[in-house]
This record gives sequence, structure tokens and C-alpha cells, in this order.
Amino acid sequence: MYYKRQQHSYTDDELITAQALANQCGVSCAAITKAKKCDRIDSFENSKGKECFHRTLSVVQFQKTRDRRHVTTATRGQMRAGFDNEMAQAVAHRPEYDNPNSPSSISSDLNAVDFGAAIQETMDLATAKAQKEYNMARLAKLKADEMEGRLVPKNAVAVKVYQLGANVQDKMMTMYSWLAPEIVGWFRDRCAQVGIEQDKILQIFDDSEHAIGEKIRKASLTSLKDIASKTVDNILD
Repeated sequence: MYYKRQQHSYTDDELITAQALANQCGVSCAAITKAKKCDRIDSFENSKGKECFHRTLSVVQFQKTRDRRHVTTATRGQMRAGFDNEMAQAVAHRPEYDNPNSPSSISSDLNAVDFGAAIQETMDLATAKAQKEYNMARLAKLKADEMEGRLVPKNAVAVKVYQLGANVQDKMMTMYSWLAPEIVGWFRDRCAQVGIEQDKILQIFDDSEHAIGEKIRKASLTSLKDIASKTVDNILD
């Protein structure tokens, strides 16, 4: 907001030009102009009718309203302190690094810039960027594989596996019903072929289909339990 002379009580000694404010904030005049147009900082008319800024209030306003989400380059103050663009991005969320080594910083108790912390922030940012690029590349590959038919939805696979498992279980648990009679029939034929009397054959195999069927059913159940207990690591053991 622009305050006319009668709307504020600041003296000319307390007011400074846009260039002076830019120097205090360690930025260009263009950055100050942009901040003013966006109503991020207030301006005040001096006794000569010129638009000025407050020596301390405007610095605080500029730093507190700075959009730190889209920092891409170092400010002039940061470049004078030896920062490059990557380091500026890494410490964008730290107000004390807005204008390093400036006595006008928000953190007035800061005696010197901690370059060790700034370098660590830069390394962390580089690592985060590398991880993001890796994950983005991996995601792009997965999407490409899906579109080319090399990948299928996880839920669809789970349904197919469940249906297959249920089918296998059903066949194994009903196998005794047809396998037991075949086994008993084969042994009856062999007994008859070697000359065993029919009445003795009947005595030997009386109720044998049920007994043999139960043994097959229990063996099938044991096998199913063993398969169900397997993991990815020992499925082939």
C-alpha cells in the first residue's frame, strides 16, 4: 500500500529509495518493484513528494513475504557471499540466508553465515533431486510397460491367483472320489488273474474304497497345507 505524507508519521531520515532498499535486501531494483506491485511491501511519500520505503520495516516486509517456493537463482547479496543457484535453492526456506552477512537481516542475532549448514542443505537438495529423478524415471518405465502389456493390475493378478488356487484345491480334495475306486478295481483284477477265489477277493476289498479314499484325501490335505505355508524364498524347496 502507498501511504501519502499525511497518512504516516515517518521522517525523511527513516525513509530510503528503492535502490537503497534493494541493496539492503541484497536483490535488484526489479525485485523491489515487483514486490511493490504485488502489495508485498508498503511505500511512503516523503516530504518532497517522492515514493520511498522504510529503512527497517520494508526490509522485514520484503523478507517475510518472499515466495520461497519458486527460488531458482541466487540474489545479488547471496552471489556476493559466494552462493550459487543450487545453494540458493537449498536454503530458500531459511530467512537468515536471504542476504548473507547483511546487518539488516531478519535474524539480527546472526553474526555470520553458517556455510557448513548451507552446504549440507545443498547436498540434501541434490540428493532429493536425484531421488526424484530416479523415481520419475522408474514411474515412466512402469507406465510404458503397462501400456505395452508387460504389466497388469495387481488386483487382477490377485483374483487370477485366487481362482487358480481354488481350482487346484478343489481338484486335489476331490481326487480321492475317483482315484480310490480305480486303485481298488486294479487290485481286484490282479487278484482274479492270479487265481484268488472271488469270495476271498470280496472279503479282502470289502469297504476298501472308503479306506483308501480317506488316505488319499488326508494326503492331499497335508500337501495343500505344506504348499500354503511356503514363502517366496522357499517355494521351490
